[in-house]
Amino acid sequence: MANIEMINEKSSWQNLTERFSIKKVNFFIHIFFFLLALFLSRAVMFEAAVPFLLPLWAIVKQRYENEKWTVLIGGLLGAFTLSLGQALILGLQLVLYELITRFKFWKFPTSVSVGLAIFFGQFIWQGVVHLGIPPLIVQLYIYYEVILAFLMTIFVKLFFVQPHRFWTIGWSYERVGAGLVILAMVLTGVQSVVVSYFGLYPFLLHLAICIAAFAGGVPIAAMVATIVGALVGIAKLSFTGMISVYAMTGVVAGLFSGLGRIGVVIGSLIPSIFFFFYDATLPLDTVYFVSIAVVGIVFFALPQSMFTFLHDMIHPKRDEVLLQRQQWLTEHTSEKLESFQNFVLFMKELVFDRFTSTETISEARKIEPCATCMSCFRYDRCWGESNSMEPLIEDWFVAKSGIKESEQMMAEERIKLKCIKSTKLLEELDHQLYNDKMNGQFYHGKKMIALQLRDLSNHLNKLMEDMKDETLSFKTIEEELEYQLKRAQVHCFQIDVLNNTVGERVVICSFANKNKTHEDQYLLCERIILPILYDVFSEPFQVEKISDQKVPFAHVQIRFRSAVRYEIEYDIYSRAKNSAWVSGDTHAIFHIHPGLVAVMLSDGMGQSREAQRESRRLVRLMRECLSYNMNPETAMHTLHYVMSLNREVDMYATIDFALVDLQKGALWSWKAGSMSTYILRGERLLKVDGAAAPVGFMPVFSIETEKVNLLADDFVVMVSDGVFSSEFDWEEQEKYLVNLLKSRIQNEIPIEAILYDVMEEFGNLYPVDDDCTVIMFSVSHVVPKWAVFSPLSKGIS
Repeated sequence: MANIEMINEKSSWQNLTERFSIKKVNFFIHIFFFLLALFLSRAVMFEAAVPFLLPLWAIVKQRYENEKWTVLIGGLLGAFTLSLGQALILGLQLVLYELITRFKFWKFPTSVSVGLAIFFGQFIWQGVVHLGIPPLIVQLYIYYEVILAFLMTIFVKLFFVQPHRFWTIGWSYERVGAGLVILAMVLTGVQSVVVSYFGLYPFLLHLAICIAAFAGGVPIAAMVATIVGALVGIAKLSFTGMISVYAMTGVVAGLFSGLGRIGVVIGSLIPSIFFFFYDATLPLDTVYFVSIAVVGIVFFALPQSMFTFLHDMIHPKRDEVLLQRQQWLTEHTSEKLESFQNFVLFMKELVFDRFTSTETISEARKIEPCATCMSCFRYDRCWGESNSMEPLIEDWFVAKSGIKESEQMMAEERIKLKCIKSTKLLEELDHQLYNDKMNGQFYHGKKMIALQLRDLSNHLNKLMEDMKDETLSFKTIEEELEYQLKRAQVHCFQIDVLNNTVGERVVICSFANKNKTHEDQYLLCERIILPILYDVFSEPFQVEKISDQKVPFAHVQIRFRSAVRYEIEYDIYSRAKNSAWVSGDTHAIFHIHPGLVAVMLSDGMGQSREAQRESRRLVRLMRECLSYNMNPETAMHTLHYVMSLNREVDMYATIDFALVDLQKGALWSWKAGSMSTYILRGERLLKVDGAAAPVGFMPVFSIETEKVNLLADDFVVMVSDGVFSSEFDWEEQEKYLVNLLKSRIQNEIPIEAILYDVMEEFGNLYPVDDDCTVIMFSVSHVVPKWAVFSPLSKGIS
């Protein structure tokens, strides 16, 4: 009990820690957007235009639903610090933007909607303030603000992509440039924030330069310093020498980055000290130097993991990624090749080893008396002590193996002079020679196939060894699904295939939350996503669960599972002739995967142990072939070939093989010398017949595939030929058996009791005098455990 309490306490502590970690991350995200909105709403361009808060609100409302209220509060608070009128103008623009986006008859792009909201909002406000049309200079500032807002919307949209893609989409030049523009506007908004001798603007700018220099080197640091400094200068209409100070700071800090953090801090101080003595007109005062001194302290306190992450984002390890992809492909390809090699070895053993172990083909022929000689009264004279017949027959075989007709004729004449039954003896010798030639040809054919398969196996071994040194590419099933969904204009940001086993597949798709109801999501799945999954995996799927997720951001998760719509119930009746222990019938029912069931019924020739062994071997080999994903028709042709080559004994077996698809509701049937299959559908009777000979019986073998679509509550019956007696009319027996089955089904007798009851009554009228086996199974809809009634219930009481 103490251990259990400790485990429960540990689990609760872990859950508490995880919840705290999630809340901490959410708190920092809220703080980030609050400060971003606060400073952007304070950013003033050309000392008159304030265009940057509305673009942020538009993009955050579209992509960061959970952060929109934080942005709204921070933006209004920042605008209020400028003036009450600016806060009212911003509120008016927000209202106009919401009205424009809700206009039903025409949907504008986001940047156009933002521009229109600012245009109408400013014109309405300035018109009220000036009691008419605003002056030309005021209109000019309005046009500037509209253009800047239009461009800022594009920059914000480039930088703030969907939340799930923020760190994974990659940092292109366009996105990095957009981020620098946003940073410059934020710095513009914090220029007036000074506490004693500490200024927030020089602090943030120098900290950004130091981070860029340490993570990216000279090019990144110089780019950040130059672009941000120039944009801030443009915003304040002050093209001063400070731009040169910022550019030199980035270059020198980047040059000293090889010395570590100390080098970056020292390098960032050198340009400022130089320009302090060089140009007295620059605003390099006490606030400036105190702020960059604080930057050095904060820079040393930043975690190394942040710089490692930034360095990997700027300079991705492409060689390592390619190496991992090659390793992944090598492992998976080797696994597939090993599976194929096992299949090759199985085929080699099946075709050659199992059926040639007792065959002997030798050059030295042992001559023994034929049946004609054994029944002749002169046997002792010919095959006695003198044994004068054996050399003559041996010479005849030698002559027949040659190409000289004269030698063959002389050998036949010598036998005719010696034997009084020469005509019959020569016929028997010809027959024996023909059998020997055929055995040799069959042996040669099997050996040739075995050697070819062995060579193929050797090539696969060499290929698997060379795979480790090859550079290959791969494409996962998730990428294939993402491509197909994009073609269908379905925006799914994450796909997880939890299980890729046939019939047991589980796929989870995550979609952005666009305020759609579960009914709309389900309609999307039914119309578009489920057909795509069927095309990719070649099996039907069903929607298992639709759930709303809030962590790490609001989105919708839809869980798909392989649709096994039917379930099977079966019963088997099997009895040996005269209630003996040995039966020539063999049966097997097993799942190839949850959505596919195999049913086999084989009948060996006769009622002996040899017949039982032959039917069991046929079922076992058929099952092995299916385990290697061999096509059933191909498997039956292969088994016929290998069994027909076994000429030591004259044995064969019938097989009735069926596949029941529980996903689509279909029955495939292959028959080789077997009886008809009966499908009972209410009062209707459907029969599936086959015309192929038993496996291994005829030299030429042909088999056809029959497919029948099954319905719920269909009963399928497979029988061996021992059920019907040859002493009575075949059709009458069949009709009587079907009527007995229908009567039990209509009376809703459980399937476990139907066959025993039916066969007892059937045997009373038509005695069963052979091995017999009856397999009966039914398919029905899969009903959830929580269902109150069945889909096919007769009524509800």
